Amino acid sequence: MKSTIILLASTILIALNVTPPDTSASVLLSTTSKEYRSEETNRREQLQVRPFPLDITPPSSGVQFYKDGIIFLSHSKIEEKVPAGHVSFGALKTYSTRITDSVPGDYTPFNIKGSVIFPSEAATFTSDYNTMYVSLIPERAKSEKIFRADYTPSGWIISDEPINICTDNSIYSHPCLSADGTFMVFSSDMVGSMGGLDLFITRKEGETWSEPKNLGKHINSSGNELFASFDSWNNLCFSSDGHPGEGGYDIFISAFDGEEWGKPQNLTDAINTKDDELAFTICRDDNRTAFYTTRTRTGKARSQLKLVTCPEEEQNIGQQCLAMVFGSGSTPSKQVLITQSSQDDHYQASIPDNAKATQEPESRPVSDTRAANSAIPVAAPDANKETAPSEKIPSATPAQEHKEEKQSPDTPAQADMVQEAKNDVVVYRVQILSNTKPAGARNITVAGKTYKSFEYLYKGAYRTTIGEFSNRAEASRLQSICRQNDYSQAFVVAFKNNVRSDDPSLFR
Repeated sequence: MKSTIILLASTILIALNVTPPDTSASVLLSTTSKEYRSEETNRREQLQVRPFPLDITPPSSGVQFYKDGIIFLSHSKIEEKVPAGHVSFGALKTYSTRITDSVPGDYTPFNIKGSVIFPSEAATFTSDYNTMYVSLIPERAKSEKIFRADYTPSGWIISDEPINICTDNSIYSHPCLSADGTFMVFSSDMVGSMGGLDLFITRKEGETWSEPKNLGKHINSSGNELFASFDSWNNLCFSSDGHPGEGGYDIFISAFDGEEWGKPQNLTDAINTKDDELAFTICRDDNRTAFYTTRTRTGKARSQLKLVTCPEEEQNIGQQCLAMVFGSGSTPSKQVLITQSSQDDHYQASIPDNAKATQEPESRPVSDTRAANSAIPVAAPDANKETAPSEKIPSATPAQEHKEEKQSPDTPAQADMVQEAKNDVVVYRVQILSNTKPAGARNITVAGKTYKSFEYLYKGAYRTTIGEFSNRAEASRLQSICRQNDYSQAFVVAFKNNVRSDDPSLFR
């Protein structure tokens, strides 16, 4: 390039509260083997999360998948394998490495023509890895723009000018290509944004890109939306400090139905913490590996790279994330699940039939959405619990429910009485597991006490609950016990007449 490319925009660094890089600080492996062996694992949702022994060097906030490995930013001294704790010098450079047995392999320089430095997570590649789009700050510019780069026998060559949509002084940052390369999502504060940095979409038109469109107020907030990434089915992951969450920046997922994205769903405390979670990216070659970064918000700033894997070969991370969030009590505006096709053994995105038939405006009362919630009991509730006989609600079979719905009261007054009686029956249970396949009734022991599970189908996934209570306080006590005994994601769910309900009044 004719002009020298410098680091990521100061605006982004301020938005993320990132400390500028210290060239005298060690950038080598900071996670010891002992720390690594004490891995953080979330098996309840069929996702494994563990620290990955690779430093995150500012201005990077994460890594990016590239071919059979990842690329990351570090100081050139890393090539000499200096032990952790030693002072490291040298220029910032981009490297690539393979993931071998959940640890990094040998480091290889990422060959770029010229002195170009960029945050690794700010790059996105076409499926053949011959074209890259990356956000950089060109010399004499005030904010970063998106550039195209092409791979040549002599390395990557970045275009002298940004792509055609970067027409003003706005920020154009962290692009992410769709799986087929036909559209791109990026962060910007351009005209039309609703808060700080919003997510915009642009579509490929020959060698140029269409006028960007804001992804809308259900995706964007009054805060910042950053680090967009897709899985192979274009389900969208990003970080936001504007949507409700666990801490500062949380990671969210929005399901894609082939045309648009649903309401963002928080990835729960299985991923998010009181600190910042940034740059969640899924490997689209296998869809069973992902990375993200946790950065502390108090005390001395420290970033820890996390590796996410699916232990079951037939599962993928996008599928598990969607199953996990749909079981967290949230109500997405569109319900899109990842399902496995039995004909070609490939995964595909689809809207469940019950969701297609029952999509309603979000303002519709929860108590009126029986068909949409489709909480179908699969197993009888715990018969051994210590509650009064009046608390027990017999599980109605689908046939019985159908029969009850067919019986019409003789008068409107009788109809009101029947509806009032039905709404009076509320049961609280503690949900401990969620999966895409039914597990059936079984005995589950928690803190020395055995419970018979109650499984129900809700929003396309099978949920396992234990206990049965007439009030939330008793259920909350069991929730606390479950969280202290291997079920850290346990939470209380409510049922009206054996139908899962998200009515906020039931949790006051």
